[in-house]
Amino acid sequence: MNQTKAILFLLLLFYSVTTTAQTFVHPGGLHTQADLDRMKTQVAAGAHPWIDSWNALTVHPKAQNTYTPAAQANMGVSRQRASADAVAAYLNALRWYISGDTSYAACSRKILNAWAYAVNQVPSGQDIPGLMGIAVYEFAVAAEILRLYPNWSSADFNRFKNMMTTYLYPNCHDFLTRHNNTCITHYWANWDLCNITAILSMGVLCDDAAKFNEAITYLKSGAGNGNITKTIPFIHPGGLGQWQETGRDQEHALLGVGMLASICQIAWNQGLDLYGYDDNRLLKGAEYTAKYNLWKDVPYTTYNNCDNVQNYWASEQYAFWGRGRLQRPIWEMIYNHYVVRKGLSAPNVKAMAAVNRPEGFVHDDNLGFGTLCYTLTAAASPYPSSPAPAAPGGLGATASVGKVWLRWLPVATANGYNVLRSTTSSGPYTTIATYRGTYPLYEDTSVTNGTTYYYAVSAINQAGTSNHSAQASATPTAAGALPAGWVHQDIGTVATAGNTGYANVNKGTFIVKGSGAGIGGAADGLSYAYRSITGDVTITARLAAATWNGGGSQKTGIMIRGSLAADAIACSMTTGDGGVREARFGSRSAAGGAMNFQTGNAYTRAPTWFRLKKAGNTVTAYQSTDGQTWFTVGTPVTVPMSGTCYVGLVVASNNANLNTTTFDNISVTGNSNKQKNKVSMLTPK
Repeated sequence: MNQTKAILFLLLLFYSVTTTAQTFVHPGGLHTQADLDRMKTQVAAGAHPWIDSWNALTVHPKAQNTYTPAAQANMGVSRQRASADAVAAYLNALRWYISGDTSYAACSRKILNAWAYAVNQVPSGQDIPGLMGIAVYEFAVAAEILRLYPNWSSADFNRFKNMMTTYLYPNCHDFLTRHNNTCITHYWANWDLCNITAILSMGVLCDDAAKFNEAITYLKSGAGNGNITKTIPFIHPGGLGQWQETGRDQEHALLGVGMLASICQIAWNQGLDLYGYDDNRLLKGAEYTAKYNLWKDVPYTTYNNCDNVQNYWASEQYAFWGRGRLQRPIWEMIYNHYVVRKGLSAPNVKAMAAVNRPEGFVHDDNLGFGTLCYTLTAAASPYPSSPAPAAPGGLGATASVGKVWLRWLPVATANGYNVLRSTTSSGPYTTIATYRGTYPLYEDTSVTNGTTYYYAVSAINQAGTSNHSAQASATPTAAGALPAGWVHQDIGTVATAGNTGYANVNKGTFIVKGSGAGIGGAADGLSYAYRSITGDVTITARLAAATWNGGGSQKTGIMIRGSLAADAIACSMTTGDGGVREARFGSRSAAGGAMNFQTGNAYTRAPTWFRLKKAGNTVTAYQSTDGQTWFTVGTPVTVPMSGTCYVGLVVASNNANLNTTTFDNISVTGNSNKQKNKVSMLTPK
């Protein structure tokens, strides 16, 4: 009997430690008292790398004691401004504790009180309920530090907590419960995660076990994508967990990694090990995301949701949304827990922390300065993290019209690159770009067609700059007349005349400009560069670049038409529409009939590849991110186009403005209507 009681007691103890937290540690949001004291001690000693991150914090505009908040009765009027004020409150509270200067505590108090006494309603506005959770979480962790300040009165503190529970909690809870009445996987993981983080941190701040446990329960078994098994839906060999938003874009994938890590950190500070939950699932997701953004190959499984987003591949686009931009200061928290504290292997997380060190601050939705806040030992987090990098290898230059594309092999310890250019072989070179990031590619648009340019690249990190790479050269070319057999024509309702130019570079480059009513409905209005073909045909093209000035249904891509009439039987493979990134396979099976669309990858941005294949009366559409691995879009369609058809490149802006698309790597195989023999103008990449 006694043995049974002992077992039951141990089980109860285990359950309380691993599942719920009923007694709270304060401070215990992102930082405990021990964490804050470590920061204070190391900064006072001028110790690296803490001092390097601290120096970045002290010059940040939101870490100044002169910061002025803009509180609103409805926090949802501008969730972005609410988040900015919350970040300022957090940074000022942190700066006060570390420096001892109470003017920063007073500033943090001013911000928190302004909102506590202004808010009088549940937030409403754009993306709310939903993304409001970011600001709510940030306000909660700021207050969790400031609760140590003796001059934040209990009346003010209670007013702040009342704002949290009376007005902000219902918003976060409603989102996780109802998801704005959408299908359950409609919202991406970061939407759920920010609300879980908000409710979790609110539970700590307000000593509310029910809220704390609500957040934990949702992370483990919730219906939406904040359930950790849906946030990281695929586990690949080698301890790599594919992040749910990897096929969407890297910006949001990294946001989600940071949010989930914050959840785990807050829970850890309350004695709950979510870091280790489900066999260290966060670590697997972080390793995968870090590896991909260090520009290393990762396995990928097509991701789909209830909206049929069809993410066929891991998103690479390196502009704002892209792979390899070091824009999220999230890695020190993860590295220091798994590698330094727990002694686990995480080579990609470690490498990502190293190239980011010292972490600063970029976005209001990740609080940053992780080198200051989470570094446990100097020995495990050296700064600089490595010697100056090696020179980049494999530099290649590809000419286009009005631009040159550069690509080289990534350098393992680089966190940025210099791009150098000359009009003389071997220099002297002028630096035309310096950027922070791991992506080994660059688009040079400041060129003159007909001029040969010579390029070199050097790698950068915290320790210095590498030698120059070997040289590569390219000659951009002006667009001129179309090649034999190709014609340009505007079709249907077009407000501004389009045009097409051609240059014999990069396996055939077409610059297509057009306006037009659009592609779809009973008739099209578009700009078309085409050739006529009899019988079977396959067209392949890379959509290399696009400028978007049109309406909500603007599209660009490739097409096969039964005639040049606006209401012709036609098939298209395009991107555009909402967010100018939705790939669709369109088909009009009868003249004047409606065009039906099947969904491709809903996150298709240039550069991307399209293919249409007509065999008899059957047309099949494909898309690819690299021209090598192809994905069938929807199901093949049957259309009566057995005779001559018109195959080509299409732009439709859906208004009077001109859109411009650069197509290259064009391949058209079939029977030319004029030559009556098989032609293959260009070879696909």
